[in-house]
Amino acid sequence: MEGGTSLAQDLCARLCHDMVGPLGTVGAALDLLGEEPEAPALAQDAAAELRRRLKFWRAACGAGTGPLAVSGLTALLEGMLAGGRARLVAEAMPAERVLAAPVAPLLLFGAVLVGEALPRGGTVTLAAQGEGFVLRPEGAMRAWPAALPALLRGEAVEGARAAPALLLLRLAAAAGWRVALAPESEPDALRIAPGG
Repeated sequence: MEGGTSLAQDLCARLCHDMVGPLGTVGAALDLLGEEPEAPALAQDAAAELRRRLKFWRAACGAGTGPLAVSGLTALLEGMLAGGRARLVAEAMPAERVLAAPVAPLLLFGAVLVGEALPRGGTVTLAAQGEGFVLRPEGAMRAWPAALPALLRGEAVEGARAAPALLLLRLAAAAGWRVALAPESEPDALRIAPGG
């Protein structure tokens, strides 16, 4: 129970971190209404960003997320990878391919983690591999978020930055899937496959 409480707290902290920027922009723009002509557009842009982030977190955490097409997955990840500096490319996967309900959240969290491996931006490539999937970071600089390899080694990790990795591993275990960095030495891909 203690681990669940810690994860809930870490997830709440991560959600607040993701929402505070757009909310602050909305508030600042509303304060400038009547003084700055661009304030309404700024507020609308920030509200759209907030809406996008909330839709992602709702889908990733599984609230009402059923089967999801690759095009829907790509849309949910727009602006969410590496602070908007990276984008998802589905390699040789038709946009209309439907991902099963337990798989979609795994790929959403997996893509976010691979995006975090691209601090200067780039591309997160998603490809089918056997019955599973591989997500590969492609960019000028690659550095896996520290929580992911630590958790895969069985180490205890906490904190808001670790929440996506913790959720990915818990959802994968619940769905009977496994998560791995491959190859283990100098990993260049995140693999998500059945057989947890």
